[in-house]
Amino acid sequence: MKIYISGTFTAQRRLRPWRDELWRIGHQVTSSWLDELSKPDGMPVEAFNRKLAIKDLAEIKEADCLIIDTDGASTAGGRYVELGYALANHKLIYVVGPQRSVFLSLADRRFDTWDALLQFLKAGGDRDETQHPDFVAGGCG
Repeated sequence: MKIYISGTFTAQRRLRPWRDELWRIGHQVTSSWLDELSKPDGMPVEAFNRKLAIKDLAEIKEADCLIIDTDGASTAGGRYVELGYALANHKLIYVVGPQRSVFLSLADRRFDTWDALLQFLKAGGDRDETQHPDFVAGGCG
């Protein structure tokens, strides 16, 4: 399954091992933001931000599933924009962490921890999700 991991930019380092574990169990992770560095010298901030936003949305569209990490406060709100985009595109949605928004109740499943999510995926739980009658073109909805 192709997975996009959504989270705060400050969580990059914490989320990379989870991305690596998803790869190890056979999933493709489309979230290149996990390895992004700072803005290149000479590039205007607005142009840089626009390129990042377009790239992130394309990576979500390519994915079958969005995993939103809700650990920690969001200062920019990007993970919630990504959640909305994934919902609008009928993606499978998994939440890892606390319920921080009413819109997270629209997710297909919520997990308290990354370990719990990985246990679910390793047991083949995601195959059950994709067989759900509401699963349409890469996601539930």
